[in-house]
Amino acid sequence: MAATEGVSATTMPLSAHLRELRTRLMWTFIVVAVGAVAAFAVGNRIIETLLIPFPNDVEVVQIDILEGVRVRMKIAFLGGIVIAFPMILYQTVMFIRPALTRSEKTFLYVALPIVSALFIVGLLFAFFVPIPVMMRVLPQFLGDLATPQIRVESIVGTTVWLVFAMGLLFEMPIIMFLLARVGIIDPAALRRRRRGAILLSFLAAAIVTPTGDPINMVIWAVPIWALYEIGLLLARLAAWQRTRSLPHLSDS
Repeated sequence: MAATEGVSATTMPLSAHLRELRTRLMWTFIVVAVGAVAAFAVGNRIIETLLIPFPNDVEVVQIDILEGVRVRMKIAFLGGIVIAFPMILYQTVMFIRPALTRSEKTFLYVALPIVSALFIVGLLFAFFVPIPVMMRVLPQFLGDLATPQIRVESIVGTTVWLVFAMGLLFEMPIIMFLLARVGIIDPAALRRRRRGAILLSFLAAAIVTPTGDPINMVIWAVPIWALYEIGLLLARLAAWQRTRSLPHLSDS
């Protein structure tokens, strides 16, 4: 196996590992805090943006006096995490970097911007595709039996959670690629269990979405299943690449 560059993780003392971990966590928390302050400062503009998918004919209300504070704090916390997401990935990669071979480091450097881009694409996809459909269908579910008046905390909390969850779910294809590349998963076995994957997509949709109605589950299960199929294609590519590289690894 190819030798790692720099100080090996096996030769670095535990105290040095802990000091490095503490430093990287400190920088991550600083970036999250700065992002949270920035998100809190423009919280009303963010809330106004989050209300875009919501239909104009439904009244948005604030019920109690502290609701606005809770919404702004939630925006600040999750906004800080989203802003700091590239830093979180970077610090994670740099922490495990000494234990990697040269080829593994190169692969991680290439994957890092892809992972960040997929997270952002997942946020945008959720905001512009399934959330507008859900926000237009669910408030009118009772028809003329009730006049919808939705709390701003409910709208913002639901939107932020779904956007963030879809951002993480968009990482599934690259995770499947990585796991297949190192031989942890078998694409052929996954392909034979496609029916189970469809069932798991609906299960994931039921976990992600705040309601258990079938319409909402279908709205979210379809893109989750599509992400699985894309990940399966990438896993097959990774398995093919791994098969080609095995003779080379055995000679090194």
